Amino acid sequence: MTTKSFITFNLSDLETQLLSYLTSGFKPTLGIVFCSPQLPFEAIGRLFDQYDIDLLGCTTAGEIVNEELHEASIACLLLDVKRTFYKPIFIKNTEGVFPTCQQLRQQADNYFENPALIVTSAGVLNDGEEVVRGLKSGNLREIPIFGGLAGDDLNIVNTYIFSRKHMTNDGIAAIVFDYNHIDIQGIATSGWEALGSFHTVTKAAGNLIYTINDEPALDYFIRFFGYYDDANVKDKPISTISAQYPLQVMRGTDYAVLRSPIKGDEETRSLMLVGSIKEGDKFRFSISPGISVIDTTIDEFKQFKQAIPDADALILFSCKGRHAALGPFIEDEIKGIYEQWHKPMIGFLSYGEIGNMRNGTCEFHNETCSLVIIKEK
Repeated sequence: MTTKSFITFNLSDLETQLLSYLTSGFKPTLGIVFCSPQLPFEAIGRLFDQYDIDLLGCTTAGEIVNEELHEASIACLLLDVKRTFYKPIFIKNTEGVFPTCQQLRQQADNYFENPALIVTSAGVLNDGEEVVRGLKSGNLREIPIFGGLAGDDLNIVNTYIFSRKHMTNDGIAAIVFDYNHIDIQGIATSGWEALGSFHTVTKAAGNLIYTINDEPALDYFIRFFGYYDDANVKDKPISTISAQYPLQVMRGTDYAVLRSPIKGDEETRSLMLVGSIKEGDKFRFSISPGISVIDTTIDEFKQFKQAIPDADALILFSCKGRHAALGPFIEDEIKGIYEQWHKPMIGFLSYGEIGNMRNGTCEFHNETCSLVIIKEK
């Protein structure tokens, strides 16, 4: 499989790049595009349709191509994979996130005996945990699932997914690969360190926490971090000021996943998270240990490369909250990951990530970078 990655900053340059590859003899069948919401992303589908290239795309909070992070740009990956080895799926959300993702999983199972998914999800208030739960439903066997929640430059208003024919601000899109022919492997890691003792979610519904240790959740958060006491930050979304302190929610006794507060409700004194949480869940607040987290992350991917030494292409889903916590040092992390394989890589800064823990369990994450390796067998 031949792949090409490139960055452009307007639609005209995107078409110029496509024409340059097509006239040189490279005939891509599939494109993956991550586009700033500042650009006319709604026209990208029409452009790819014009050249008969299937498309998976979404809006972002920052775009990644190879070793660099960009803003107000279009990150594009082109692949000349056989059309019999993949199927695009695009579903608007009309009945709820879980049944929509159940439907996608059913279609994937119908297409291939051994499917593997790369997914993007749109909808600012959609529950990422429900996305993963729906995608893991069906015949209950584990399949490779990787992806991210679309972004909108932290405006928290509308995020979009698009294909060559469709676009929506509430739905899910995927490329289903035939795992018998296309190897899809990946790993998700954060490096965030737990703070202090465990706390218990005592009242919750979906991705809303009402009480922690029987105390109103927003008051509990304020008592620890005090952000709302400052008039300068009181009206800002919690997601812009609490990226450094996500909840590290335990999954049994083996591992934890990160959940970031995205919104506080002063009337109900509740906290909204990007993913679901259950009554009785135990968690600790966590924090980045500073720029040393970058070395930890890169070491994790170095170990992963020993198991997956080669790639045709890479996709990186990295949390926008991670960018807020690491600042410009996140570019060192991106470069360190790219340099392990030196193959075409694109990615974006997302509102949530889907990927495998070390033990192989697929989870929904925040404050995490989830890497996908694509390789034709």
